[in-house]
Amino acid sequence: MAFVLASVASADVAASRPAASVAPSSFAAAFQRGSAWSVGIYMFVAGDDEPRVGAGFLLDDKGSVATAAHLLGEAQQILVALPDKRLVAAEVEGQDVESDIALLRISPAPRVHPVLAKAGSLRVGDWVMAVGDPFGLERSASVGIVSGMDRHFGDDGELLFIQSDVALNPGNSGGPLLDATGAIVGMNARTIVGPVGTPGASLAIPIDIVKQIVNELRGDSALPARPRLGALFDDVPPLTAWAAGRGNVSGALILSVPRGTLAERLQLHAGDIVTMMNGQPITGGADLVNVLLAWRGPAQARVVVQRGGRELLLRLD
Repeated sequence: MAFVLASVASADVAASRPAASVAPSSFAAAFQRGSAWSVGIYMFVAGDDEPRVGAGFLLDDKGSVATAAHLLGEAQQILVALPDKRLVAAEVEGQDVESDIALLRISPAPRVHPVLAKAGSLRVGDWVMAVGDPFGLERSASVGIVSGMDRHFGDDGELLFIQSDVALNPGNSGGPLLDATGAIVGMNARTIVGPVGTPGASLAIPIDIVKQIVNELRGDSALPARPRLGALFDDVPPLTAWAAGRGNVSGALILSVPRGTLAERLQLHAGDIVTMMNGQPITGGADLVNVLLAWRGPAQARVVVQRGGRELLLRLD
């Protein structure tokens, strides 16, 4: 079935994970906790009578706010609505359009210490909650379960998603996805829309990726800047594997190699199946994303691909 992706405009570690995925009798405690670091975002654009409305969340007690980059557009003024009803002006500290993550700065900073869940704390079947301003309805919550982890789509390059059945609507973009304790596990990003317009699944960027991109925007990392491969890729479709004479769908299929990218310098070709990069086996698009997120130093790239029935080693020297 065809679908399209549509945008929708510290505590103890053990406490950030529910003991079981059984539905609690109420999500009120998780909402009360998580809403303390959930904010509304209002973008004012010249010529528009009404602001664009989105959501975001506090990252620390120093005034850092994460939100979706696509919300900002040509905004000339950005206001952040805090949980205590205050409105404060925000400045854009940085944004990564490719990953759709933006970092805002507000002052004075609220005295709040957000709880960010640890990597690997979320499982398929766990309960999650979205907090945002859908259709301008302030501080609304919706709940559901995690339907899938490490989802990758060819058009999204070096990015992964948490899939859930939480209802997301315009005004949820950039807001937090919370676990059943109220800890932040991701940033709400998009919904998958079916051919008749009915939403089938919601997507959120895992908080670990959000933190990495935010650190890159701040220039906090002591490591060299992360190279960008530039190629579009996806999991290997079964029919593609069969046509290539393969008995499995392991690897990441290169869909396109734009000019001027590191992928072109590596001499990657559309149709190549990547099976290893920098010594790490690649079983699908998610594996390649994880290797690319950890990649430093393009001259060290070593990529093994299958092409035309042959195995090739590609490198940048």
